[in-house]
Amino acid sequence: ELQPIQGLEISAISADLYGDGRDDLTLFYFPEGTNFAAVYTSSKVTSASINWNMKIKRHFIKALMVNTQNANVFTGIKGAQGLKEIAYALSKALTLKSSQSPKGVTEVVKITDLLFASTGVIGEDFPHLKIKNRIPELVKKLRTEQNKFVWFKAASALMTTDTRPKVAYEETKIGNKLIKISGVAKGSGMIAPNMATMGAMIFTDANIPSVFLRSILKKVTATTFNAISVDGDQSTNDSVFLFSTS
Repeated sequence: ELQPIQGLEISAISADLYGDGRDDLTLFYFPEGTNFAAVYTSSKVTSASINWNMKIKRHFIKALMVNTQNANVFTGIKGAQGLKEIAYALSKALTLKSSQSPKGVTEVVKITDLLFASTGVIGEDFPHLKIKNRIPELVKKLRTEQNKFVWFKAASALMTTDTRPKVAYEETKIGNKLIKISGVAKGSGMIAPNMATMGAMIFTDANIPSVFLRSILKKVTATTFNAISVDGDQSTNDSVFLFSTS
């Protein structure tokens, strides 16, 4: 049973990208910001979301938004522009949310504070308007207290061809402090050229600078995620994110 991570808020809703009402948008929001590291696919063909993230040179971000159903790959300028429109809408909605905090101080959330991940069908038009129109509701539904239901809902919203949501939790002590680590993931197998595959998001309340997170994640990924194969294919969207909120 995953525990809440201090400094993290989560929401998951439906933009009806599948046409059946299932959850397909997930938002991980860090009101005070978070240190982070990420490892992406080594494929030469990458999604618009990975291209966006690779341009973010900051070591401290405010949010990660994930959509399923559409991988935003081979979508050209339209896919990149659609993602940019979503970024501006999310930036505006999160800035508005921060202005309503009890602190009375508005924290401006810039588009360079945002990371994205997409997973799903390759080569279809990116449904950016459907996603953009649901951002106010996605932000409104953010929850600080991540109970079992919230984590399960978020993990389920990441799924494409997965048969079940994937969650993990661990805790340890560093000195006298209890450290929590919660994670969610999606991943099954590539289906012909149509389905992108793996994504993992790991969160900890340990205070670890981004420079150390990057070296740790790169080293660990070599013997974990990069040692796994389902069908021998490499996705255009494979991503692993590690966030340190304290």
